[in-house]
Amino acid sequence: MPGVDSAEIRSLLDAVDTRDVEFATMRPQGSEFATLDRRVVVVSPPELAKLAKVGDANVLDTLIDLLRDPARAWASEVALAAMTRREEKEVEAFAARPDEWWDTLGEGAHERWQEWLDETRERLLWDESIGAFVESEP
Repeated sequence: MPGVDSAEIRSLLDAVDTRDVEFATMRPQGSEFATLDRRVVVVSPPELAKLAKVGDANVLDTLIDLLRDPARAWASEVALAAMTRREEKEVEAFAARPDEWWDTLGEGAHERWQEWLDETRERLLWDESIGAFVESEP
């Protein structure tokens, strides 16, 4: 998102809190399928919704670090899913039970996401048309 400076990003990161996160899933634009490949879209708080649209790969590092904090991990997972289109099905599956997500997948989330980012960082590009990072061809 053009025009978002590092101070504003830091402020937006303060809104990453599991108690407040709300999201919706929606069919990607142009998809013929109502239930397949649904997108995670952050709805609330507004700061987290804005953060999920920033398009700055450095934000991914911070969100991944926040996965270590159980009080902020679910919100980080939701934002990461919205920004990368990864683990969207997992987020949707645990939407009503984020505590179960922590017990099932959350404790290993930091390592899983960090490994993915380390492998893909150089190929990540923000695609404004879909509002998410995509991987360029190696």
